[in-house]
Amino acid sequence: MSATAATAEGITLKVFGGSSLDQLAPRQTPDEQKKIQDEVFKGFLAKHPEVSAIDWDAQGPQANSLQRLMTAKLANQEIDLIACPAFWTNGAYVRRGLLRPITDEIKPFADRIDAAALGAFTISGKVYGVPITTMSTSAVFYNVELFKKLDIPVPPTYDDLKAAVPKLKQAGVIPLLHQGSNTPMWPMWFFEAFSQSSGDAIAKTQTNLEGKTKFNDAADVEAFNLIKQWVDDGILSADSLSVDQDGMRAAFASGKSAMYYGGTWEVPSLQESVKNFHWGVFAFPKMPGATGEPKHGGGADNGICLSSSIPEEKVAPALAFISYLTQPEIATLYLAPEQPIAASIKGVPVAEDAYAKDLRASAFPNTIKFLDWIWPSEVANATASAIAGVVGGQLTPQAAADSVQKVYDGMVADGNWPPKE
Repeated sequence: MSATAATAEGITLKVFGGSSLDQLAPRQTPDEQKKIQDEVFKGFLAKHPEVSAIDWDAQGPQANSLQRLMTAKLANQEIDLIACPAFWTNGAYVRRGLLRPITDEIKPFADRIDAAALGAFTISGKVYGVPITTMSTSAVFYNVELFKKLDIPVPPTYDDLKAAVPKLKQAGVIPLLHQGSNTPMWPMWFFEAFSQSSGDAIAKTQTNLEGKTKFNDAADVEAFNLIKQWVDDGILSADSLSVDQDGMRAAFASGKSAMYYGGTWEVPSLQESVKNFHWGVFAFPKMPGATGEPKHGGGADNGICLSSSIPEEKVAPALAFISYLTQPEIATLYLAPEQPIAASIKGVPVAEDAYAKDLRASAFPNTIKFLDWIWPSEVANATASAIAGVVGGQLTPQAAADSVQKVYDGMVADGNWPPKE
């Protein structure tokens, strides 16, 4: 969706999103999304006559978010608020001075916000954004009827999935397809694998970034090797490299693939598109021989931040808009349609369907912060490219890990890491 505006007379709050996902109700259909946004905007404008319009401009692919925002900044485009995914907030936006800290300013309404969700937008003790989002976890979505027909156990072990590959291929079905051309989604696989190869993915990532350990240590190399195992065993299709999000979803909904791995943000799409069978979820399985336990990436995905370039006369109305979005009855308008299993704003109804209960039982208790909310964006991009190289057979796991370490070393040599206060 392109720019969405509610218009009248007076101050216009300019909200900028780097991609089309940086909207309220980001995973609804365009028509439904506009309806929800219009209702939210009109309610705010009615209560705040000093603001006459909200112009929310969010468009383009997720992978180009940073480039789009930097281009807008260089062009001196007016930006008051930024729809700020936790990924970019942690990995690039704060480090590049694009956001204004709001630690004290949000105290009057901070009690409405889930503390863990707010933590995703807190860097070096300063709050840079307010989460206005569903709380995600990651899991494998599967075709229930197909699994029953082929007698595949649920939840399956990794060996169960490996043993099912010949059955699935004989049935003319791709075992598992990933949205591999959407490169920011590849690191999700690394979060899972690295948790199992390292035993503590968060701690090892932090020591890597501190320079005390390396991105090409044995545990890091083994994570790439575990991802490669999914390809070598025929479960994860290498054809994923040319498939985007829509293609992945369509292949599953049409029965051409039996599974895909993703986050709970997939639920609205599944409910809308899967008509001819029932779908279910199971947690990413433990890999044979791995010493660590499965941990699944998740957290508060999307937030809203103050731009560092916001004019002072707009700060108060912008903060009023952020506060308004955290009111439970308002948050329900834009979060309830997303079918949240959990939400960043307290008091928003959560889903009670079977899949939601399954995820709360299996995946949520073992959910950790997405590693690309900790990595600088350069490391995230390097990891995504490295995984694609491993899946496509162009890189060995060792070469993949070496390529990430090389990017990190380059950042240090160029004075771009560690971040400067």
